[in-house]
Amino acid sequence: RRELFFGIVGAYYVFLSRNRRLFGRQGANMQQGITRTIAVNLFLGAMNPMVDNWGHIGGAVGGAAMAYYFGPRLYMAGLPNGGRTIVDKPLLRLPRSIESIPDQFLETFRKMKRRMQVDRYMSDLPVKPWRPKQNSRRLVPVPNRSIRPAKKNNR
Repeated sequence: RRELFFGIVGAYYVFLSRNRRLFGRQGANMQQGITRTIAVNLFLGAMNPMVDNWGHIGGAVGGAAMAYYFGPRLYMAGLPNGGRTIVDKPLLRLPRSIESIPDQFLETFRKMKRRMQVDRYMSDLPVKPWRPKQNSRRLVPVPNRSIRPAKKNNR
């Protein structure tokens, strides 16, 4: 739960520190804010015996390590026409077989769609699906009656 938050914050801290040239002063300010947030959360966690600070620290270190190895390293690259663009050069890349999973899924979906000829029939479908009519008898509301018997006037 909170370990996940610390992992994301640790990864964001590494991302900002790794790409310091691009973010400049604003990136340094964000890093200071992250440092303060982590310090306050660890302090509050130390005050509460029900909070596991080691889990928080482990989440931050794990997120930072993942961002360091797999996170983006952004560079400015020059284009032939004189312009510039931002290029990502991560330290480690995922294997091509894993990186290509979204493209493979999209291609499989397109083939399936072609086989089903969804495009041709899509415009003919009603907005709400057709349902057979239920029995036309309407329920009549029953008056609310108490389970206790009515009191008799004893005079």
